[in-house]
Amino acid sequence: MTVVVPKGLPPLTPKVVVPVHNPITKGKYELGRQLYFDPRLSGNGEVSCATCHNPDKGWSDGGKVSTGIHGQTGNRSAPTVFNTAYGKSMFWDGRSPSLEGQAQGPIINPIEMGMPKHENVVRRIRQIPGYQKQFEKVFGTKPTLDGIAKAIATFERVAALSGNSKFDKYTAGDNDALSLSEKRGMVLFGLRLNADDETETGVVLQKGKCTLCHVGPNFTDEQYHNLGVGWDEKNRKHNDPGRWAPEPIGEKTDASFGAFKTPTVRNAALTAPYMHDGSLATLEEVVEHYNKGGTPNPSLDVDMKPLKLTPQESADLVAFMKALTGEHKSTAELMPKLPPDPDGKFPDPMAALNTPKKKILKAGPHEVPAS
Repeated sequence: MTVVVPKGLPPLTPKVVVPVHNPITKGKYELGRQLYFDPRLSGNGEVSCATCHNPDKGWSDGGKVSTGIHGQTGNRSAPTVFNTAYGKSMFWDGRSPSLEGQAQGPIINPIEMGMPKHENVVRRIRQIPGYQKQFEKVFGTKPTLDGIAKAIATFERVAALSGNSKFDKYTAGDNDALSLSEKRGMVLFGLRLNADDETETGVVLQKGKCTLCHVGPNFTDEQYHNLGVGWDEKNRKHNDPGRWAPEPIGEKTDASFGAFKTPTVRNAALTAPYMHDGSLATLEEVVEHYNKGGTPNPSLDVDMKPLKLTPQESADLVAFMKALTGEHKSTAELMPKLPPDPDGKFPDPMAALNTPKKKILKAGPHEVPAS
């Protein structure tokens, strides 16, 4: 399967972007598309990957924190799937090294998709004749957990690509693609004007210090930073340990307490609310959080300092971030027809896009969404 990436993004090269053990094929993509939207991967048959990562909601769910099976909620916001093809690690705390690894987590998380064990979902998929045929054709085997993960990862790698934004058109040579406000915001963000663009912005390059972390084609350093989000000053502790929790023994440091992965800024206008806990509702609130230097705490990132932005500069930064909104596929374009159950009944993938209704169930304090 040949994938033409949108303007502004690197190609999906083998080894560098696409794992050697999971090359992209048309059959694998189509199988992954069905599995991604199939609620039968959940314990009660009502929740799919798309429940929390809906393409029409910025490949997230629009909630402050995610709602999973039986209406249970955790303490993290669903991160977007946009351009995760280029990710070096997955989840807010980076505990998975790949999309293939990430795809396996939510299935058995008790408050996300709620399958007791991976064996249960494999057994269920093996009972569906349509999936049996596709797995034989794509992988030459019966349905397996490895195949499920590889297929979903392939779909995400291709379907969630987004580029050709106003910014990408500008960098490609269209000096009129950005407004004056967006150009000022771009310079404040930390990026220079095109060499042949004679626009006078009158602002200081990188005053917003955004490119200290939001760098490269996908606007993320793939690292972890403590911004003070989630710090409980009264009790002097982080509500969520963040990166510290999955770090190997011997590598844990106080600096990783409350640190979370830098998200892409591409399509940020589509992925509100913001931060790992969804505590900032708008891009304006995000800029203000940075402008004040974050929230003081013992592990605050050394680069988190007051920016002294004017109201106009803050507005320009927001304007530029909105100019990073790119072309992307809708849920309707991606929605598949699912193979029927053995009894001939077809599940409704659209129903799984609704927020699950709350039941009288509670998760333990250690059970957080795999995000």
